[in-house]
Amino acid sequence: MKFESFKMEDALDSLIDYRGKTPKKSEEGIMTLSARSVRDGFIDYSQCYFISDYEYKRFMVRGFPKKGDVLLTTEAPLGVVARLDRENIAVAQRLLTLRGKEGILDTGYLYYYLRSPEGQAKLKEKESGTTVTGIKQAEFRKIFIRLPNYADQKRVTSILEPIDEKIRNNKDINDNLVA
Repeated sequence: MKFESFKMEDALDSLIDYRGKTPKKSEEGIMTLSARSVRDGFIDYSQCYFISDYEYKRFMVRGFPKKGDVLLTTEAPLGVVARLDRENIAVAQRLLTLRGKEGILDTGYLYYYLRSPEGQAKLKEKESGTTVTGIKQAEFRKIFIRLPNYADQKRVTSILEPIDEKIRNNKDINDNLVA
């Protein structure tokens, strides 16, 4: 496979970052995810909170997450990755929402790359801080990512996604057996 290097910012169609902004919470409304909601490969919706429809429209001025987007924790801890499996979600601090650029970076491939040892090492290279380490958006944008051609990325994703789905299904079955 032949690889080409891209700076992350050149391979992304969307990078949504709500660092430094916290929406006003509500008893009901739009589910809002924080870094606590993102687990290794999945989203724990029991860890979300809610914001009103009005607050959602007011708060989400930097962009709206879409189903399939990659969520990446930027600190506490750095580098935990999941994919959005629904629409109409708000994303709060300490999370980047990422979407690959069509024809350059398949978003599914990005998800697997960021979970890989190479992707995790790239994040660690750019982290800063002493007590709590994290990555700044500006540093994340500078990461170089080696990519196979787009068709090969799609092929890799098409192989790995069904395996992940089987793992999720088995986990759900095991959880039901325990309950």
